[in-house]
Amino acid sequence: MPPVKSVHREVVYLNSRLDIAGTLMDDSPFFVEVKGVTLEANGLAAFPDAVTTRGLKHVQTLREAQNNGYHAFLLFIVQMTGMHAMTINTKLQPELAIAIRLAQAAGVKVLAYDCQVTPATITVNQPLIFDLERDY
Repeated sequence: MPPVKSVHREVVYLNSRLDIAGTLMDDSPFFVEVKGVTLEANGLAAFPDAVTTRGLKHVQTLREAQNNGYHAFLLFIVQMTGMHAMTINTKLQPELAIAIRLAQAAGVKVLAYDCQVTPATITVNQPLIFDLERDY
């Protein structure tokens, strides 16, 4: 993500409440929606672990924001280490994978990071490859 000038949490845009909004150092506006990931198999993290109509709506809103001149980011926080990549659980919710593919085509950036998790903290660690082509 480019350097950030200001950040606001829980901002309403269109019909969604997005996690983060703000401005980049060049004064352009942005939105970030954060999704927690706890599902994994053989080093591959996947989202979602249950059908998420709200998550689908957020992806569609990010795409619309990108089309309306905002920078839009979908951030997956994988709440574990040892993962080699991140994907979408397409078997569970194929329409989410389609929506993310359309969002990426519109310019929405999809980011994934693993974390160090303790009972008191979650610390963002390393970026992960996001790959919609991998089957979970």
